[in-house]
Amino acid sequence: MPPIPPLPHPLATFLSTLLSLFLLLLFYTYQSPIPLTFTIPHSESTTAGIPGLTFSLAQTSTSPPTLLITLTNNHPETTYTLLKWATPLDASALDTGVFTITTSDGKAVEQVVRKITRKMPPPPGQIMELAPGKNMSKEVFFDKSAAVVMGKGRYRVEAKGVWKGGWATPRAEVTTKNLWGFGESEFAGWRFGLGGVEMISE
Repeated sequence: MPPIPPLPHPLATFLSTLLSLFLLLLFYTYQSPIPLTFTIPHSESTTAGIPGLTFSLAQTSTSPPTLLITLTNNHPETTYTLLKWATPLDASALDTGVFTITTSDGKAVEQVVRKITRKMPPPPGQIMELAPGKNMSKEVFFDKSAAVVMGKGRYRVEAKGVWKGGWATPRAEVTTKNLWGFGESEFAGWRFGLGGVEMISE
């Protein structure tokens, strides 16, 4: 009868088990699709935009095809100061791909999205203040940019994106330091969206 091998020492058993658990955890960490770093979103309300602010679109001319963009502050108490960059109120909105344009049969209109070099800090013309009940409007001429080539016909226009900077305070209280750090402002990264509107080009 062969001799019975000695039982492993309890400490050796414990260390072996601990090593197995460590290797299993290490394997799971590297295989897991869940990122190891996390960012906390502003809130679920970001998908609906900044509280109280609404965009609207209305066609004012068919030749040239022109849309009136209006941003209204419906909040009863809060005055907002907002950065226009990369929004429908930006003078470069057509060049930076803010608008999505499709033909009547659903085909996307080709656009040339350009990289814009911005002056820092944002100049006064790119900052807007909206008190409760106030609005700001801008006409966009869709035949004035080489980035968008359109012929005669019916189109559907939408817009969506994120605010580059925004503060729940009057413009006078936004400092130059705040403007330099607009990416860290309370509404930076909050989403906006404009539902589609039909635009006729003649």
